[in-house]
Amino acid sequence: MPGLNNWIAAVKNVFNLAEPAVLTVDSPYYHLHRGSDHFHSVGDVYPTLADGVPLTAGPLWTLSTFVEIVPINTITAEFDIHFISVEGLDTNDVYELHLFQGGSDVLVGKKRFTKNAVQDGIVNVPFQTPVIPANARIRGKLASAAGGSVATISIGYHIY
Repeated sequence: MPGLNNWIAAVKNVFNLAEPAVLTVDSPYYHLHRGSDHFHSVGDVYPTLADGVPLTAGPLWTLSTFVEIVPINTITAEFDIHFISVEGLDTNDVYELHLFQGGSDVLVGKKRFTKNAVQDGIVNVPFQTPVIPANARIRGKLASAAGGSVATISIGYHIY
């Protein structure tokens, strides 16, 4: 890929480093390859060819219990989430979504979205996360101003 080769040549010139045969995480070449692979990977959604996942908010600005959005061993490469597709909101309300990854439910991001008389609330919301390990599950919790409201979502992601 010509663009990556130009970056590799620039690193060789600036750092006077040869590209190693095996890329280690402390190598600038590792980061160049990783970034290039990510930028050029196909975007994907989960669930695909199926309805999104409904989450019901807890009472009045209280997070719900966990809802599984992506089961363990479903996305088999490292990935990061780029957006949340809000596919349905059941009532005019302000919603806050928290997403967690892995078996220990590490928080990877929070977003708010709204449905009111002039906004239907159906939108793709930017949602950038850290890199998430391969095979990690994704779970979410939802809160809303009124409490008990339902948001149906899916995620958009890129693999590394």
